[in-house]
Amino acid sequence: MPDGLREAHVHLEELGAELGAINLDSCRSREECLDRIARRATEVPPGAWVLAVRARVEGWAERAWPTAAQLHEAAGGRPCAVKSFDIHSLVASDEALRVIGIEPGRPVDGRDARPTDSGADLDLIDLDESGVPTGLLLEAMAQRVLDAIPAPTADERLEQVRLACEDLARRGFVEAHDMWSRPTLWRDLADLHDAGRLPIRVLVHPVREDFDRAVAERDMFEREGVRLGGLKVFTDGTLNSRTAWMLEPYADPRPEAPAGRRMMTDDEFIDALARAEAARLPLVAHAIGDAAVRRRLDLIERHGSRAVAHRIEHAEFIDPADVPRFAALNVIASVQPCHLLPDIEALRRLTPDRLDRVLPLRDLVDAAARAGRDPADLIWFGSDAPVVDPSPEDNLQAAVHRRRRGMDEAEAVAPEQALTEAEAWSFMRAPAGVEAP
Repeated sequence: MPDGLREAHVHLEELGAELGAINLDSCRSREECLDRIARRATEVPPGAWVLAVRARVEGWAERAWPTAAQLHEAAGGRPCAVKSFDIHSLVASDEALRVIGIEPGRPVDGRDARPTDSGADLDLIDLDESGVPTGLLLEAMAQRVLDAIPAPTADERLEQVRLACEDLARRGFVEAHDMWSRPTLWRDLADLHDAGRLPIRVLVHPVREDFDRAVAERDMFEREGVRLGGLKVFTDGTLNSRTAWMLEPYADPRPEAPAGRRMMTDDEFIDALARAEAARLPLVAHAIGDAAVRRRLDLIERHGSRAVAHRIEHAEFIDPADVPRFAALNVIASVQPCHLLPDIEALRRLTPDRLDRVLPLRDLVDAAARAGRDPADLIWFGSDAPVVDPSPEDNLQAAVHRRRRGMDEAEAVAPEQALTEAEAWSFMRAPAGVEAP
């Protein structure tokens, strides 16, 4: 492992908070999930929330979420939520549904018209055949549950951020790029830096509603170890939720969105580009599906500026025609190869006809070289922790071997896109001269 790594996509507040939640990384079935919840429920007082995180249902034996009623029983009536690893969906217990105004057991309209951050109507409630909520909530409906969980105190939040940064430092990271950074975070990071308790350098990336405030407050919070990194936007959903915006429909689609959903209008995206560039900062765009990636590149090309290297985050699917456009448009592919490892089952089930387009790292490297660019300037690795564990070794495994440890070589996903170990490490290395504060 080289000295001085960069974690190019992480959520520090969430990572710190989840260190105390039930971690379902190793969970393999719905029954095991319910058993863990039942054990934790005996350790918390009545009325306290029980939170489980990193659920990857596609890898469970049943490929099915618990129901709201099952969670209610396992948690002993306490409000309970089981959060998907991708943070775009969760299942809520009966009591958690009541907290956000949904009465368990009664039919409801399956949509909520309240807009998300992107302005798209993606507030979805999963319903059974009778129109009764199953407990599964997607996108902004899931966020409503998370928002209802009592927030930590200021001291607790500061400690959670410190623990998250220390966790990254122990793994060899000297720089981290936080995504969806809130005002509380950049102030906490400044306080930790001033107290000599910030072990890594952090770049913060607020979303649109907080960006102008961050620009106005730069002089107040920026330090040697804390910088404003860019403007974060969300332009589609996720693979496992089948809301990532694809050029072709999923093999097992959601009826209301066979090819996923776009979560941002063209005008909104162009406005965000202009706002970021006015601050001489990049726009950092979440885009997982190949349709979302293409549209981001189209709009960046239409906008015309090359002075700032904008970023596309995740880019899990890229159509071959769009691969060389990253170098041509000076756009960074900020990817998380480690997601390939737990996503293998979901990829095979949901996108069996386009596995060759999954994380085309070799093609991105070759296209950058043909354009006369250093690939390490255009390809950055991160983890999206706490979506997955922030392990550099997992990124190495996925980028080089394209399969989980112990799997047969024949099970690799798009093995022709594999990198060498040296290449993979180069995309995790922090910029020259960057050291922990």
